[in-house]
Amino acid sequence: MKIAGIVPSRLQSKRLPNKALADIEGLPMVVHVFKRAQLSPALDEVVVATDSKEIFDTVTKFGGKAIMTSSNHQTGTDRIAECAARMDADIVVNIQGDEALLNPEHIDQVVKPLIDDSKLQVAMLVTPYQKKNSLSDIKAVLDLDGNILYCSRNDLPSEARSKVEQMWKICFLVPFRRDFLLKYASWPQTPLEKIEFNEYLRILEHGYKIKAVTVKNAHVSVDTPEDLEIVRKLMANDTIKSKYK
Repeated sequence: MKIAGIVPSRLQSKRLPNKALADIEGLPMVVHVFKRAQLSPALDEVVVATDSKEIFDTVTKFGGKAIMTSSNHQTGTDRIAECAARMDADIVVNIQGDEALLNPEHIDQVVKPLIDDSKLQVAMLVTPYQKKNSLSDIKAVLDLDGNILYCSRNDLPSEARSKVEQMWKICFLVPFRRDFLLKYASWPQTPLEKIEFNEYLRILEHGYKIKAVTVKNAHVSVDTPEDLEIVRKLMANDTIKSKYK
């Protein structure tokens, strides 16, 4: 079984333009992401999928592999599907390009359910979360079997009648079976996906399950200038970067 990690990366981020190339401890953010992904024993290959020549050149300059994709994709998952269609892989892991503090062990953990269960099509990492009213973070609720019931930028579940001590936040490490990913990319965007601006609702709206893999210590992703400053401070004491190849 071949497992590939694909990092979708673009420059046109609305909340933080050019964030893929933001300097963190002397390296562009996208370089941190692919170098950390390369440390995962589960992955046979790591590729950056981008529509930016500047990102392509940066990745290759630092010894990574990049593939140019269309500029017309609505989501990062659609971008990795274009890349996956050109690759020989059984499982493709979507590794968001703003996960600068990515823990390689989390890749191994989130891929394991697909290795163990041939019927499972997609899984997703989630982590405990307590911050309220953060529209940049997507929260999930789970069923009793550990599958994602729904996810939203609003806080879930509701505190209208009961106090919620802990939520689950989605971390964008998402392994797909390659054939399912290509099927997904052939579907038009779905109503809730458009409302929530969350491409993974397309899977739920078509009636498929997403297995949630829980971890306790996932770090912040970079969505805002404030996130970037937090990550820069955390990276100063990070131990994984010393293992970069």
